[in-house]
Order: sequence, then C-alpha cells, then structure tokens
Amino acid sequence: MPIITIKTVKDAVLTSDEQKRELLKKMTDTFIEVVGEVARPFTYCLIEETPMYEWALAGVPLPAFQYLTSPEWRGIQEKSEQIMRDYMAMMAAQQGAGASTNGSSEGGAAATDDRAARANVIWGGDA
Repeated sequence: MPIITIKTVKDAVLTSDEQKRELLKKMTDTFIEVVGEVARPFTYCLIEETPMYEWALAGVPLPAFQYLTSPEWRGIQEKSEQIMRDYMAMMAAQQGAGASTNGSSEGGAAATDDRAARANVIWGGDA
C-alpha cells in the first residue's frame, strides 16, 4: 500500500481546501502514471500540516521571512556551499590520485585545480 506524504506549513502554501484537493488528486495521478492503475485503489495521499512557528530552518523558527532574506541566512548558505565545493574537490582529487597511481598521466596541481573548478561548476550550478 503506497503512501504519498506531503508535508507543509499550515496556511503558508496551501491556503484553501480546493488547493489541497487538487494537490491530492495530481500527486496520486502522477504516482499512478509511473506505477500503473493497479495501485490506485491502494494508494493513500496525505497532507501533513505543521503549525507556523513549530518548525525551523538552521535553528530559526519559521516563517521568519525576514530571516530568509537576511545577510545572516545568505552567509550560512554560502558557507555551506563552500564546504560542499571543497569536499567535492577533495573527493575529485582523491579519485584523480587513484587514477594517477594506476598509470594515468593526469596529476599535479593543475589537475587538482581543474577538478576543483569542475566540482565548483557542478555544485555551484554554473554549468
């Protein structure tokens, strides 16, 4: 028995019963398109609404819309993205080092810089 669960903040996104009914139908229909009509009679679709201020992002109770557009939030996002880019570059360098020890001619600082640049493009969405 498939269960599709939609979690949202009460009254922040879904603001009418009509929206909820439409979402429930479309989510079910989309699921059935993938798995087949045989699953329709057994497919549950639930909307779970969390009251405002009973959820948080980065430890800040939401919806604090000012926080989401603040320099503090942008700084947290940028730091997270840099950590991920650095990690991806490190992983690419390790994989490259493994290839170098297996007879690949690729290596050195230029190759590491190239892998870091590629990781930045992938993670940063600059592709």
